[in-house]
Amino acid sequence: MSLLTKKQALLLCGVILVGGGIFAVTAHSKTTKSAAQQTLNLSQTAPITSLDVAKITDSVSSTALSQVGEGLYRLNAKSQAENALATKTTVSDRGHRYTIDLRHDGKWSNGDPVTAQDFVYSWERTLNPQSKSEFTYQFANIKNATAIAAGKKSPASLGVKAVGKYRLAITLSQPAAYFKQMLASTTYYPLNKKAVNKYGKQYGSSAKTTVYNGPFVLTNWTGTSDTWTLKKNARYANAKSVKLQQLNYKVIKSTATAYSLYQSKRLDAVTLDGEQTTQNKNNPNLKSLSQGRIGFMQYNEKDKVAANRDLRTAISLVINRQQLATQVLKNGSLPAKTFGIKSMLKNPKTGADFTQDAATSTVSYQPTKAKTLYQQALKQLGKKSLTVTITCGDDDASKKLSEFIQSALSTKLGLKVTVQSMPFTSMLSNVSKGNFQINLTSWSMDYADPIQSLQILESTNNSNMGHYSSKAYDSALAAAEGIDALKPTARYADLVKAAHIALKDQAVTPLYEGRTGVLVNPKLKGVVYNQFNGSADYRTASVAK
Repeated sequence: MSLLTKKQALLLCGVILVGGGIFAVTAHSKTTKSAAQQTLNLSQTAPITSLDVAKITDSVSSTALSQVGEGLYRLNAKSQAENALATKTTVSDRGHRYTIDLRHDGKWSNGDPVTAQDFVYSWERTLNPQSKSEFTYQFANIKNATAIAAGKKSPASLGVKAVGKYRLAITLSQPAAYFKQMLASTTYYPLNKKAVNKYGKQYGSSAKTTVYNGPFVLTNWTGTSDTWTLKKNARYANAKSVKLQQLNYKVIKSTATAYSLYQSKRLDAVTLDGEQTTQNKNNPNLKSLSQGRIGFMQYNEKDKVAANRDLRTAISLVINRQQLATQVLKNGSLPAKTFGIKSMLKNPKTGADFTQDAATSTVSYQPTKAKTLYQQALKQLGKKSLTVTITCGDDDASKKLSEFIQSALSTKLGLKVTVQSMPFTSMLSNVSKGNFQINLTSWSMDYADPIQSLQILESTNNSNMGHYSSKAYDSALAAAEGIDALKPTARYADLVKAAHIALKDQAVTPLYEGRTGVLVNPKLKGVVYNQFNGSADYRTASVAK
């Protein structure tokens, strides 16, 4: 994620670091013995920040939780929901009610059974304002969720009940055709109340203060360490299908270092930067994967300068996105046309991709018009010149992107730019607190639908770090998620309308659709790569002997 993302991410969730991998790259040691033992070495671009479902805000942490936890469903290679803990799903009352039966053999690592009440407890806890979760908006379709998150109703009023030890009943206020896909998100994972009560505020802050119900359990994570280990979970219901015994992770921010380790056969897979991808374009072991991620700049509209729409539009028009994708990123990423990525949704009437219909001229290279708008912004602000600060991550890709943007703004507009790069966790903290002017980031999506990116610009969304507010925008999304939720053509039009409003206002400046090049040792088999976001599922993976 780099907004500050979850998966998928940065966001503050969805924030994922710009250029950071949204899935774990894997590897094993040189020795045949290690391969026979089904041990892998993996890398990530940033450390885990939390394993508490209510506190996770980045893709690295979400990815880790997806391997040590399990929810009702998981996404397959085509981003469609398939059963995980769920065994049967019944939809009734015109899409307003879901009755989900759970498997009876789900176990927590402390020996407790995974029950329907564990989901009720987890969701109510996340929505409780005391949790300060940034992802309460994901529950908006469930009855009373929004009111609970706003502190207007009790968490116990949430439209989810355990109607038996292994049966969950969910009442929706807003039906959604993609609801099962949403339920596959780590935000909807269950929690063991006994463990949360035992560890209190420390729950999920280290390996020892977390319990697990997924294919692996976490060890050697102190809460601040740059290394951690996943070991096969003997209590996992489908433990027989898990071949890997151990996955060792290490934070490697430098793509050069990671690539060197791969070349020396100490990594079996590595995420490449642009130059490395170009060098390996004919390598049969190269995979080009979508990241399910939109890279962009967000603006702090509580800052007088960043709040100027003409300035924001000038910034957008002076960035050559084609050059950014092909000459800076060089990893297969595509120039952004709108605040979303390809393959999220198709026009029900014409079959056109959403990114095509939602595009506007404000996401194009028009340096002459940009200069005019910049001069207008100077007059409006009463300034003869301006200096802005761009906050970004300290990974290689983020630095290169910020340098490219800095150069474009200074040479084409005369706008002075200061780049403030910092570790991901620090950037996350600063942006969350509003301590930024412009943030270079990205948003990683959990499932394939435009609402995944558009919703973070709603005025009441906790992930709306720039504080963008538009009644027209909110109204369009409300229609898409309300009266038009089950009307494909009308809903599509609502989403396109919202995208157009956001681009006209330049609520954010879309930059690129993230893709990544990955070199994978052919001995690593059975990894399921999601075609929408490139995430890797290691439940069925193994190392050939």
